[in-house]
Amino acid sequence: MNRFIGAVLLWAIAGPLAAQGKSPEQIYQETSRSIVTIQVLDREGGVANFGSGVVTAAQSVMTNCHVLEGGAEYSVVSARTTHKATLRAADHDRDLCELQVPALQAPRVSLFTGRLRVGQRVYAVGAPEGLELTISEGLVSSIRELDGAHYIQTSAPISSGSSGGGLFDTEGRLVGLTAFIIPEGQNLNFALPASWIVELAARSGSTPTLANRDAVNEKWQARTAALRATKDWTGLLTAAQQWVRAVPSAVPGWTALGEAYGLVKRPRRAIVAYNQALRLDGDSYEAWLGAGKTYLALNQYDRAVEAAQEVLRLRPNDIAGLVQLGTAYHHQNQRARAREVHARIAKLDDKAAREFARKFITN
Repeated sequence: MNRFIGAVLLWAIAGPLAAQGKSPEQIYQETSRSIVTIQVLDREGGVANFGSGVVTAAQSVMTNCHVLEGGAEYSVVSARTTHKATLRAADHDRDLCELQVPALQAPRVSLFTGRLRVGQRVYAVGAPEGLELTISEGLVSSIRELDGAHYIQTSAPISSGSSGGGLFDTEGRLVGLTAFIIPEGQNLNFALPASWIVELAARSGSTPTLANRDAVNEKWQARTAALRATKDWTGLLTAAQQWVRAVPSAVPGWTALGEAYGLVKRPRRAIVAYNQALRLDGDSYEAWLGAGKTYLALNQYDRAVEAAQEVLRLRPNDIAGLVQLGTAYHHQNQRARAREVHARIAKLDDKAAREFARKFITN
């Protein structure tokens, strides 16, 4: 009887501990050797970009396609040894790419492709900007649908530059590939589900190539347009964040990001995005117009005037630019200038002039 009672007590103690899974230290020790750094090289052999990758099969590394975008050659760094790599498979719609690394000896991770539970604990492991590996802990916050695909949203912090790293469950199994973050305000971090890794070979062409920049921009233009049509502003924000990570030089992407931040009532973040678009192209009509609208929302009327003047420099008879300029003058109590702008609007659009007068022209 005593032995039986002892066995029951041992089960009672060990059972809950086993249910908790492995410790963060164990997760890191078991998975870190399967996380690699990817160096993207330009035509001159210089490092143009860094990213992370996960070893999922012999001589095979998974990462995000946007990590590889624009590269002429690729290198994989594992255990401080650099290996040459080539593109084996690519699924641009899912931003998932596979590199073949013939000399790689790193162990592969085990995959979990089943259903994840919102609230379950996960760990993100990656190499930010090619530096030492990091691990962070969090929960599965949501399974987020975007453009017909389901992404893992997690509260596990993902370091900037860690795209392509691993998201692991408490058993050390790979549940996702860290993809992008929206760091402002809500700790929004996203990963591609591990099930996509299994499906990659079937979805990739026989001779995979990385899409050129114009093709990538066209894809994101279409996606953001569809989200605008359905008024899914959170989805638009997520898509725009992905866009600028995929193509950091995309002026329309930064403009879409500014628009999205404005629509979810984060005007200060919108200004950051619009300013980045204008750093890339100081003659972007859409970026100046969006910036002017946002400055009005922030009650920064001097800057709103400057932005509207830039809009009118580019398009002298633009109604939206004129309305912004007149609105800013009204809030600065420059009534004479507001009336001058109203007169210009009246010559171009009677309806717009009547609406402007109703709001801002007083006798």
